[in-house]
Amino acid sequence: MLYLLDTAALANNALTPEVLPDRIRRLLNTDEVKGLCGVSLLELAIHHRLGRLQLRGSLSDFFYAAIAQDIEVLDLTPAVAVATNELPAGFPGDPFDRTIAATAKVLNLTLITADKNIRDAGYCKVEFYPFRPARA
Repeated sequence: MLYLLDTAALANNALTPEVLPDRIRRLLNTDEVKGLCGVSLLELAIHHRLGRLQLRGSLSDFFYAAIAQDIEVLDLTPAVAVATNELPAGFPGDPFDRTIAATAKVLNLTLITADKNIRDAGYCKVEFYPFRPARA
């Protein structure tokens, strides 16, 4: 495993892969296993409850389809929890972002993210992509 998907990368890949740059789609469309933090599932469930994640079917169906055979859900470990308290000053305060970045650092994975704040923090390895949502 070389890569960790942030929450938005998983959702974008599952729902609107056309918004991802070709190089990111090539990384995601391999048979190599990619990681996903378990907290990303909670974050997506919250977004769905708040109406920020629009789905055609149920949340369960979305998870089943999005977490393909090449995605491994990673548990929160004591080492990751400790690392969330060791992030640099000024790192975004969002607990999901902190946990995802700490997971990437602890497991020495490259985080696929569109989050400029995480990229600019320089805490973990990042494969950044600019996110430009399609407008109707």
